[in-house]
Amino acid sequence: MDASIYDVPVDPAAVNNPHSIALRFIGSAKRVLEVGCATGHVTKALVAQRNEVVGVEIDPAAADKAAQIAERVVVADLDRDDLAQAVGPDSFDVVLFGDVLEHLRDPLAVLRAARTVLRPNGFVVVSVPNVAHIDLRLMLLSGRWDQRPEGLLDRTHVRFFTRAGLRTLLHDAGMAVTDVERVVVPAFCTELEVSREAHDPALVDQLLGDEDSETYQFVVRAVLDDGDAATGAALVRLAELEDERFAREQELTSTRQALAQREGEVADLRREIDELRAHHQRVNDELDALERTRTLRTVAPLRRLYRALRGNG
Repeated sequence: MDASIYDVPVDPAAVNNPHSIALRFIGSAKRVLEVGCATGHVTKALVAQRNEVVGVEIDPAAADKAAQIAERVVVADLDRDDLAQAVGPDSFDVVLFGDVLEHLRDPLAVLRAARTVLRPNGFVVVSVPNVAHIDLRLMLLSGRWDQRPEGLLDRTHVRFFTRAGLRTLLHDAGMAVTDVERVVVPAFCTELEVSREAHDPALVDQLLGDEDSETYQFVVRAVLDDGDAATGAALVRLAELEDERFAREQELTSTRQALAQREGEVADLRREIDELRAHHQRVNDELDALERTRTLRTVAPLRRLYRALRGNG
């Protein structure tokens, strides 16, 4: 596997971006195990935030490049190698899985291994693509499943996740989700090349009613679940509140868009009114001019007769 295809610039200040969200979740001054570090594009940003980073990478060539930035990089195939054994007797504040789990045949086993290398107050940060994005749903309804070099249907993906499915996976691994953020790509704007005109507008509106319909990726933070019922309930409620916050933000965005549309309609109506008033004025001016012409034509013979009479007199 050539990991260099995932080597992209990382801007910690970027908005609506999985890397910047993960960097914000992780923060600084932590010992981080970065699983799937590729050539070190995220590693560099983690180190810039004063973190110590150990990488795990399947591609030896990419691992060599990342090793120039990280403390060390372990070459391992997590479909065959145990993560805990690969990294040895080390422990971490954070384990980062940036767009990794969807490439693994058994992501649950890898997450359980990650749990064993986490320190007591440690957490994992995970980003995965959303298989329930509206473009992908509509593609499937059209009888298509077009895999691509990258994106939602990267041809190396072997696992697919929804928000609920990811949460269940982490729960089964002994972790509890505390934060969920989403990278949003609007309908019909992904690399899947799905056309709005090819689908029933009522169906499109129905699918857009799902709060995750335009979520391209989920980025979550999950802590170790110690089995305490009260703590578990609090974490579940925290995740629910996070989902509610996102839904309210979506509603607010929709309301703002609707208001902007109404403002645009009002502006259009005002322009039409101004144009109608101008047209009305032009018509009145033309009528006045026509009336003056008619009056002149009526009076002209009388004027000629008057001048003739005066001349004869």
